[in-house]
Amino acid sequence: MKLTTYTLRMLTLLPVAALVAGCSVGGFETVSSSEPRPDWCGPTPAVIGFADGNGGNSWKRTNFAELSDELAKCSSVTDLITTDAQGDTQKAIADIKSLGAQGVDGMIVFPEAGKAVLPALRYEYKAGVAVVPYRISPGGDEGSEYTTFVAADFAAIGRLYAEWLVKSLPNGEGNVLFLGGPPANSQDLAEYQGMQEVLVDHPGIKLIGDQPFTVTNWTPAETQQATSTMLSRYPQIDAVMTDFAATSIMTAFQQAGRPLPLIASADSNGLSCQYEQLKATNPGFELFTVTSQTYMVRLAVQHVVAEATGGTAPDSKVDVPVAFEDSLSGTPSTPICDPALPEDALLSSELDPQRIGEVLR
Repeated sequence: MKLTTYTLRMLTLLPVAALVAGCSVGGFETVSSSEPRPDWCGPTPAVIGFADGNGGNSWKRTNFAELSDELAKCSSVTDLITTDAQGDTQKAIADIKSLGAQGVDGMIVFPEAGKAVLPALRYEYKAGVAVVPYRISPGGDEGSEYTTFVAADFAAIGRLYAEWLVKSLPNGEGNVLFLGGPPANSQDLAEYQGMQEVLVDHPGIKLIGDQPFTVTNWTPAETQQATSTMLSRYPQIDAVMTDFAATSIMTAFQQAGRPLPLIASADSNGLSCQYEQLKATNPGFELFTVTSQTYMVRLAVQHVVAEATGGTAPDSKVDVPVAFEDSLSGTPSTPICDPALPEDALLSSELDPQRIGEVLR
């Protein structure tokens, strides 16, 4: 970043400092400069920023550890500056501007506030910062408002869930409940579309509950409440699909005295451990999980570092989730329970189990 641009920003963005809290600067260590560099790690020194929309939960903590792990492979990265907007849209905007004002050469952004942060992304991109949002789209156009967008193929999750249900429900028939996050969130709408691509050819499988999904806001309490509501409404629920808090679904079924259903979800150590504990008394209970994709931030790291350091960016801009556990086929694995790790550990992470434990404790 040019010094004149940086100085002008510091003068114009001083009021931003009042909004920014929880900023972490310095102390970032990489591999030795004598180590071979990956193709995406160019020779130009760069400071990288990370603007998280709302950190703190197990997914985000694991995600940040994977980000740091990937950045450390590039000796050209001289520092990492991080911010956490804690769910506050105005702070998310201020955080992005603050990273620019501090002179980062590239920034990775988890834009939970969506299109609201697009003007800030555009401003930093136009000022010469490499800007890479990931997982949640901020809208706009890459190449003119930010460098590139690293996407998750959420529709693929819906297809994986539906294909497993077709194989797993007796005679390919049954009532299926889809629990999603906040209303109209893009992830679950894409998953629903992927499900429909499969289920259109299987009319015996009925999606019940609110359409396109029953709202839970991705919290355990609301997931349990929504499940209880649906249990009182429907005398037969054969399977449940969810992104989060599947153990809360199991609690609701148990409290209602109903047999546990087939469950399709993202992986979770606690979910797999409960499967081991409850399968014997619930013979119809089966489990399918997909990777939680905490590792997809590595692809965002590679893109932003390539742009900021003069490296070669990867060809791919999309992370496609894959099956992780299947209690019926055992492919690629039966449910994996690690009793030494917390319940919210995500074993599909590319971190080793010891590191996952350190991150979550």
